[in-house]
Formats: sequence, C-alpha cells, structure tokens
Amino acid sequence: MTNSKPLFVLLALAVAGLGFGCVEKSRDLTRSERERLEPYVTEEDTDPEHDLNVEFEDKIELIGYDLSSETWRPGQTLTITWHWKVKRSLEEGWRLFTHVTDASGANRVNADVEGVVRELYQPGAWKAGETIKDEQTITLPAEWTDERASVYVGLWNGPHRLRITSGPSDGENRARGLTIPTPRAAGGAEAPPEPTVPSIDVNRASDITIDGKLDEPSWRSARATAAFVKTMDGSPADFGVTAKLLWDDENLYVGFVVDDDYLKSEFDERDDHLWEQDTVEVMLDPGGDGRNYFELQVSPQNVVFDTRYDTRRNPGPIGHADWNAEIESAVEVEGTVNDDDEDEGYTVEMAISWSSFATGNPPATKPEAGQVWRANLYVMDAREEGSRAAGWSPPNVGDFHVPNRFGNLRFVDPTVARQPGPNTGAAAAPSAMGPAQIRLPPGVAERLQRPTRNVVPNEADERRVNRPQAGEVMPTAENPRPGQ
Repeated sequence: MTNSKPLFVLLALAVAGLGFGCVEKSRDLTRSERERLEPYVTEEDTDPEHDLNVEFEDKIELIGYDLSSETWRPGQTLTITWHWKVKRSLEEGWRLFTHVTDASGANRVNADVEGVVRELYQPGAWKAGETIKDEQTITLPAEWTDERASVYVGLWNGPHRLRITSGPSDGENRARGLTIPTPRAAGGAEAPPEPTVPSIDVNRASDITIDGKLDEPSWRSARATAAFVKTMDGSPADFGVTAKLLWDDENLYVGFVVDDDYLKSEFDERDDHLWEQDTVEVMLDPGGDGRNYFELQVSPQNVVFDTRYDTRRNPGPIGHADWNAEIESAVEVEGTVNDDDEDEGYTVEMAISWSSFATGNPPATKPEAGQVWRANLYVMDAREEGSRAAGWSPPNVGDFHVPNRFGNLRFVDPTVARQPGPNTGAAAAPSAMGPAQIRLPPGVAERLQRPTRNVVPNEADERRVNRPQAGEVMPTAENPRPGQ
C-alpha cells in the first residue's frame, strides 16, 4: 500500500427514486476528469465474468471481476476490472490496494494506484448504493519465472485494513481475487514486450446528434481515453484533456473535453492555421503502416482544418491540401473565446464519414468489428504568452507526425460474435463487458451544460488559403507547439 494524500471528491447520487447512478460536477473534479470517471460509477447492477462475493464488514462487497485474458505472459499487460458494491459509506481516507504475488507469496507488483477509480474516486468518497467498476491494467514483470501469479485486493486506511467477514482471503484481510497461469513463450524464450502505445475499444453508436454536448447514452457509456500527456516525454500534461470515440455504419465519431481557462481562436475560414492557437486534432492511419494517413483539426470557433499525407509529412509541407473530409462538427464553449475573462474550457464533437477515407493509396473503407486502426489525438493550447500541447500517445520528439507512435482504435460491436484482436497495450479493455451505462438526471445534466455555450454547425468551405511552410514549425522542449 502506498501512503498518499486522500482525494476529497464529492460525487452525488441521482435524485432518489430514479434508480440511476451519476457523477455530479464538483469543484474537485475538472470537466475532463468527470468525463473519464463517468463510465465507472453506476447505481445499476453489474454482471462480472467471475464471481467472488467477498464481504468487507457488511459495508463493501467485492462482487467479482472481468479479465482481458485468461493467461498472463511475462512482460505483458492484463486488464482486471473489479466490481465493488457499496452497502454503507466509509469514512474519508479509505483507499484500495492491489498486490500481485508469486508462488512463495512474496509481493512482486504493487498496483495500488493503477486505474481511473484509484486516481479520481477512492472508497472514502463512495456513496451507499453505488457500484464501482475499478479497472486496472497491470504489467507482469518480464523476469517473472513462476508458472502462476495471484492477485489480492482490499481496502486500507493508515495502518488498518477493512476486515473481511466472508469470502476467499489470505487471513490478513486481503481478498484472494484470482490466480492466473503465467506461461512463457514457446521454447522458454521471453515474450516480447507489448507496444507502449495506448489502445481503446471504440463502441457502436446509436442516435448521435452533433451538437457539442456528448450527452447521448452512447457517449455516456463510451470508455474515455486516459488523461492526455505532454508530447515530448509522456509526463502529465499541464491541463486536462480526455477524448471518446464511437462508430456506426456511416461515421467515426470523436469527442474531446478540454479544460482551458484562456480560450483563444481568431480564425474563421476553413483551413486557416488553427494549430497556432487553440484547437483539437485527430490523426488517422487506417492501414496502420504510416501510408495514406489523415489529419483533421477543429477549433473552439468550430473552424475545420484537414489534409492527407501519402507517407510521413509527404508531400510537404502540409500534405494534400485539396482533400476535404466529409465532416460535421459542433463545439460547446464554457466561457467566451478571445477575451480576458477566465474560461473553463470547451467540448468538440465531430462525425467523420467513412467515405472521406476512400482516397489515396491505399484507399480505406469502413472497418469491420474487431479491426484496428492507428490514430493519435492532440490539443494545442494558446496562452497569454506562448503555447502548450498535450497528446493521447506522446510522439516523444518535436513532431506530431510519428505514425509508429499512434495508438490503437479497436472497433467493437456487441451484436457480433466475440471479435479477436491483438492485446495492444496499456489501455486494452476487458474482453466481454463494456462499461456500465450511466444516465444523469435532468438537474445534474443541466449543471454540466453551461448556458454560456457556443454551438456552431460546420459547413464545408472549398476556399483555400496560402499557407507558410508549416512543416518548418516543429515543437521543441523550449517551444512545444506543433507544426500543425
């Protein structure tokens, strides 16, 4: 267990009688943090793949867990989702722990702080009636030699652990969660380490209206990316950003939630130099090989920039500038763009038609369930002086155009039989269950939707502007703003 300061998080339940869980806006959670946490907190019953039924003093029940794989190779990641039922609220300061032990019982991995719930919503803030889906992605050490690993979980506060009154345990108030085979690769060789780029399951969408709100049930249940990081080294970004993605037979949907106290975007024409001020950016590589990839940006003023490249930055400096995506977008602003008043941020929602990608060599078509596209997501943020940037998968160099650092989008359709796919990195989701659906009561929804919003429908504009040599403008450690 790791001693760290408690997070005092205020999360209110839905109005009594509605029967829906909610994550209410609080001064301790930013807009992007609320978006990340929402799929993991519900008042609805959940159905884990594996039952445990461990009771902690008639206050908390560990119902069971989901697994992304039934084996765990050395050097590889495993995603475990623990299902916790809150029967009675705990005092402030209670936290979760996770220990991975070898055959001798020695603790080999401490994963106390791994996961969104561990970061944002510890048990000291849980409310009676909630069910918590506590998702953790843990890497087994590459030097692991035992044939099995055991995973223990529990709750602690200072020197105390919450007492287990029934269910499997080790006698020291650690719930015996699971034991899993840890085979090595054929011939005894170590399995190669997994890619260090993030992955996310992209769920099917239903009844999406592009209005900049991200308030439909499909959006609310969609899994959010991890918090964005600095593009040069992968350390935590200086401002909060998270994103979600969905798909259907017509479109890829992308939503960004950006925390920004200084909104600036003076551009008003399609393909203006949006990257010089505030904007979100999507890079998509359908083939995953760095050939024929696409770049799209949307500003807080809902202006669009888009282009296409045959290979990395080829043709230069800004690709095939005559390419126009079939895109519909909308932006909701919390604050006022281009003034000196303090702002809260903005939300971008976009629908990109699959037909947009049926060009270049090779042209792309709508993916099928189980297929993977490579992608990266960025935000550029102008400040009173200078600028800064954040990304989903850090390129770790002074250029955003690094296709082999793009993350993985795995397209999921629950109506299709189990869809095999690669175990592609730290953000891999459990194989059988998506996140629980969350519905907000009207009062909470209203508080999350500020009246000071700016929703502007996007219309394609064929006019192009002369551009400077944008490829020459690269972020560096001293100037992290990207070339585009």
